[in-house]
Amino acid sequence: MKKLLILSLVSLIPMSILANTEVPANTQDQKIKPAETANHALINTQIKEIKPPRVGVKASDVLKTKSPFLLLKTGKDGKKTTYAYKKKVKLPPLKMESAINKNVKINGKWYKEGDRVRQYTIVKVSSGEALLKSKKKELKLFQNQKNDKINFNVN
Repeated sequence: MKKLLILSLVSLIPMSILANTEVPANTQDQKIKPAETANHALINTQIKEIKPPRVGVKASDVLKTKSPFLLLKTGKDGKKTTYAYKKKVKLPPLKMESAINKNVKINGKWYKEGDRVRQYTIVKVSSGEALLKSKKKELKLFQNQKNDKINFNVN
């Protein structure tokens, strides 16, 4: 019994010593060292540099970038090859608006014989039609609508 009483008193003594020591209630009472103020100043300048709005990338530049995702495709020989996925963009159809001499207006832009429109080369322009050729296709454009804005007066 005496041993138990002595052990309990021995264990209570360190606890009472710790309870009597004073810990500052407010850490602001401690003095700030000069090195810490320099660090605070550096951090404040870095925060000021981050605050202004940053100039980002234009949406048109983002659309021009290639896809970083590669897909696997199994060939006829059984080998897997990687290829980039290309998003198909649907372009408006080519529409001939008018033709004068060897010049033709297609989708609001003027071209002459030998110029390229998309993958086609303008081979021949005649009144009311234009012949375009690519490596695989041949395309004839016709002037469908009468243009009331152009008047020819023959004397």
